[in-house]
Amino acid sequence: MSENGKKSGTENDRKWAPWYIYVVLIIGGNYVKQRFLEDAPVVINVIATVIVAAAIFVVITAVYRSIFTGRRRP
Repeated sequence: MSENGKKSGTENDRKWAPWYIYVVLIIGGNYVKQRFLEDAPVVINVIATVIVAAAIFVVITAVYRSIFTGRRRP
């Protein structure tokens, strides 16, 4: 039973990239976004921040999962 737990745990670990990848890229993306929206109203800035963070999150997750999908053993 412990082997099954270990196996599912490693598969689950490969579902998500490490947290620091998300943090670094989302902060960097928001820094770049802020350069373009420096004088924008707060509402526009908040909406853009949510869109940038969500897009980066989806892209990182998709790339990370595609990398590990090819390396899985049957």
